[in-house]
Amino acid sequence: MAVRIKKWFMLQMWRLQQVSQPLTLALLAINLSLTVFSLIKWREGSLLSSSWIGVPLILLLLAMVIWSFAIIWDLRLKMWRDQATVLVERNPYSKEKMSAKEIMVYGIFWLPLLENAGKTDPKAKLAADALRVWINKASKEEVDLNRDLDDIFEHIGLSKQELMDFRKK
Repeated sequence: MAVRIKKWFMLQMWRLQQVSQPLTLALLAINLSLTVFSLIKWREGSLLSSSWIGVPLILLLLAMVIWSFAIIWDLRLKMWRDQATVLVERNPYSKEKMSAKEIMVYGIFWLPLLENAGKTDPKAKLAADALRVWINKASKEEVDLNRDLDDIFEHIGLSKQELMDFRKK
């Protein structure tokens, strides 16, 4: 029960984070546009004298500056690469834990290949045994993982018992 509450809470946090960045930028730009508009003293008698024209023009200018910075951040500085590296390094599930997709791929494709190669190659047999232990451990530790595996099998229309029997042969 506590895991479900934690997962629900994290889902709500994720949803808030997804909208927080663009919403924060939009609110900041609107606030800054209105502030700058009130500070422009030379606007009298020009196109900028109307707040219906001046504020959107300032907002457009701010949007272009922010967008230019975002393009430089992406194409020149490539900060997303380092961010992705940090996310993997700091995520405890990216190291020893396996996702449902990984269990599917390793269990359905790689484990049978390693077992078949292990008939003639002792190293492949050791690798197959290690992979079997890892998959068994990963699939038994997490209740949600088994539910995710069931969802995947239901989606592809195959029987889980036929393909995913990882007990020692």
